Amino acid sequence: MFAGNELQVETSVHAAMKTLRGVERTQIAKFLIDPVVLYVLAATSKRCLTVPEMALLVNLPAATCYKLICQMDKLGLVAFCSNGRTNGRGKAAAYTSVLKEMHLEMKNSAIVLRVTWKNGTSDEFRRDLVPQTVDRCLFAEVSLIAAVADSAISD
Repeated sequence: MFAGNELQVETSVHAAMKTLRGVERTQIAKFLIDPVVLYVLAATSKRCLTVPEMALLVNLPAATCYKLICQMDKLGLVAFCSNGRTNGRGKAAAYTSVLKEMHLEMKNSAIVLRVTWKNGTSDEFRRDLVPQTVDRCLFAEVSLIAAVADSAISD
């Protein structure tokens, strides 16, 4: 594990948050519901980890984990901490999550995702599961259909 210079980590988190603000919200929301992404974000929320360390935690091949971290870096979901030495095999970049906490709630036919970032700001992502036109379904029409079906059965 690489601790990283705290000022450098703080600066990197700030830069990642700037990147995050430039990305479309739906793209971030879709990425945040991936269980592997959530696992990586949770593992790196308190400390900086290298990609090989993350790969072991999430049980993914290192190449797949590198690709995932690259995508997360482009979205601004992770921030570069520092370069460190691995077990004599060279340098490895360490990353930390910009996510502080997240709450997922499903109620009233909607999914609501509330995220608090490390800089203290919060975002809410909401997705309605039922189309708006279904809410206007008239019960009289349903009763009429049921009455027609009952009369067809009795004939």
